[in-house]
Amino acid sequence: MHQHAGRIIAAGLMKDVIFGAVDGPINDRIEDAYRVKYAGSPYLNPMVGRRARGATVRVMPRDGEAGLG
Repeated sequence: MHQHAGRIIAAGLMKDVIFGAVDGPINDRIEDAYRVKYAGSPYLNPMVGRRARGATVRVMPRDGEAGLG
């Protein structure tokens, strides 16, 4: 996170990625999805709110590479 870059390995593929801040209405959509999926769960509150928003990052392929899928 300090370098805003890293490497992800998923489904047998390795990709270099960059990490970016997530701001704006997307945070509300993420929280709404968690509220629906985890309704009634004691783990919901830590997944939503200011602190969780601060830990949310966008993961993008580095140098215009195709995505993981």
